[in-house]
Parts: sequence; C-alpha cells; structure tokens
Amino acid sequence: MSESVDAALRLAVFAGLPVVKTGRGNADGVGEHRYNPLAITAGNLTASKARLLLMACLLRFGSLPAAQDPAAPTPDEIRGTRRALDAYQEVFDRH
Repeated sequence: MSESVDAALRLAVFAGLPVVKTGRGNADGVGEHRYNPLAITAGNLTASKARLLLMACLLRFGSLPAAQDPAAPTPDEIRGTRRALDAYQEVFDRH
C-alpha cells in the first residue's frame, strides 16, 4: 500500500473504524500483526471471510474508541485503540 492509503486508514482507525488487512482471492500468505499495529491482520482468510468475521466482531465488541482528534491521537487514545484492536485480533487469530 502507498503511504497516502496507510495514512487514510490510520485516520479511519482513530475515527473508530476497525481496518482489516488481507489478500484478495486466494490468500495463502499469513499477515504479520507486528507490521500492521493499527490494523487487524486476517492471516490466510480470504477477503470475503475476513469481512464476515469483522461484522461478527463489530456486533460483539462494537466500534473502536474514537479519538478527539483522529489526525493527532493522544498517547492514551492510542493505547485504548490498541487494546480494542487486540480483542479483534484475538478472534481473527483463532480463525
């Protein structure tokens, strides 16, 4: 992804929208969470399966905590978002 796309996705995350990164079609590679600390990595799930799992997670956990200013989140807001993302990531890691 380009830097501008990553910047837009970061803004979305701090606005309360969880972002899942996955391959399209036959996704046989495993995503590394350490390279995407502000995104949920879908591992070897297809985009369709990841979308369904994201919908289930949204129903279970709700949206992410939104930062007061999504373009400049505070350290506490970043920690809160990462904690919320950990719950999502745990579900994705089990599937």
